[in-house]
Amino acid sequence: MKKVGMLGGGAWGTAVATALAHNGYEVIMWCFEQDVVDEIRSTHINERYLPDVKLSPLIVPTANLSDVFKQADIIFEAVPVAHLRSVFEQAKPYVAVNHSFVVLSKGLEHERLMLPSQVITDVFGEEVCVAGVAGPSFAYEFAQKHLTGLSVACADMVFRKDIHTLLRNSYCCTYDCDDLIGQQCGGAFKNVLALGLGILEGAESSCNTRALVFTRGLAEIALCSQALGGKKETLYGLTGVGDLVLTSMGKLSRNAYLGRCLGQGRTVESVTEELGLTPEGVNTASSIHQLAQRHSLDLPVLDGIYKMTKGLCGLQEFLDILKNIYGCAS
Repeated sequence: MKKVGMLGGGAWGTAVATALAHNGYEVIMWCFEQDVVDEIRSTHINERYLPDVKLSPLIVPTANLSDVFKQADIIFEAVPVAHLRSVFEQAKPYVAVNHSFVVLSKGLEHERLMLPSQVITDVFGEEVCVAGVAGPSFAYEFAQKHLTGLSVACADMVFRKDIHTLLRNSYCCTYDCDDLIGQQCGGAFKNVLALGLGILEGAESSCNTRALVFTRGLAEIALCSQALGGKKETLYGLTGVGDLVLTSMGKLSRNAYLGRCLGQGRTVESVTEELGLTPEGVNTASSIHQLAQRHSLDLPVLDGIYKMTKGLCGLQEFLDILKNIYGCAS
């Protein structure tokens, strides 16, 4: 029995674990919360993060990081980016030369402005093999075995082929990507734009306005990706346009839901309390604000969304900024 590791027992980590188990692999899944471990062991359901989905007995939860690294060579990680470095630092004593990593997280580290793959190599060294898996995929629908497309990015062609083998099945279509940086940028930055589009929807802005923000925002995401070393072309695929369409328009999107609530006059704090977590777009908006300053990027759409999440400007002020920048007559 081939064993695979999973760091993170949230919705997406659990959903990917179901695909791996479906393909016959035992998944040693590290969960931060002991009660989540106990619940999965006793009921085979992750009620907190992925309710109503019966999990395979091949998914073995644990609260001990060492269990994952002792039993598996390939380690998938689905840890929120804000906690990624801390988890890896704790795992450092257990990492050996045979371990390879697969990035599932989406975001940009706030202080150092590093993508998840860069955090991994920063902690464990440049020689460690890292791949990325991303694409338009709601965790619940993926766990329910709805047809889903994911891109697999890795410079190492052998390891990339291994990831295809691990994941591909009757409902999971995997596609090659040669741009790990661009893949991660698309997956991270689309959350911010989806949040902004949700604000417009919640405020009942017109479809014309939302289309303008969608299009110009995607162009700004491309600028951010290029600043970090990604390819512009990657954003036209699954982890760019595909992921953005799903996250901004899908009813299961937490980022779009938060945006809609903000557009209706609620606060970020009240919505995150309701959800029990902070959608990744909020943290990534702050990171993009720093990225723009560091690289002197002109990002009126993404920076305007950041300001709205921080209460630094209102919707009308945001729209007025766009009018001035994009040449609307007064």
